[in-house]
Amino acid sequence: KFLPGDQARDARTFILSLQHWLGGTPENLEAMLMRVAGQYVPSVANDKLVDLERIMEPVVIPDTGIWHPCAPRIFSSSFEYNEWYEKVHLPMAGIPKDAPTVGVVLQKSHIATKDDGHYVAMVQEFERRGAKVMCTYTGGLDFSAPVKEFLANPSTGEGIVDTLVNLTGFSLVGGPASQDAKAAKEVLTRFNRPYLVSVPLV
Repeated sequence: KFLPGDQARDARTFILSLQHWLGGTPENLEAMLMRVAGQYVPSVANDKLVDLERIMEPVVIPDTGIWHPCAPRIFSSSFEYNEWYEKVHLPMAGIPKDAPTVGVVLQKSHIATKDDGHYVAMVQEFERRGAKVMCTYTGGLDFSAPVKEFLANPSTGEGIVDTLVNLTGFSLVGGPASQDAKAAKEVLTRFNRPYLVSVPLV
């Protein structure tokens, strides 16, 4: 509200800049800064140093999904992921179809910002040792939601993977400020698979 100019244009810039920010990648952040500078920094705007029409649109990944470092996209269902994983990735990686499957819980922020080196390394190590991997993530702090949606039988809540690894550093339900141990226990009891928190921060 403190910036001069057309309100409709300001609203559009705000929405696009917010989407760039939430996208989090270096390309998104560069586009956000160029968009703001091109409209509101006098020395840049007056000399038209930034072509606003050529700035990329925000690229935002879904708030939840199934991720793999070698996959061409984020998957929105276990069926879609398994179609790609078993027909494309397994033959290339030399992993047998009857190998045990490790379910992995991740944070969206590391994937969106491409700060995912530790995730990539963990997936590669699991697969190097002969296991299949299914990684799910969320942008919230209830990590049990994607576990129930993608890694569990929707009718019984029992795991469709052989074990579950939490790489978020947080409880399955809750973040650094609060945890719901009772809710997490209920989910894990129904899930009925070995559970490992490999990066316990809280």
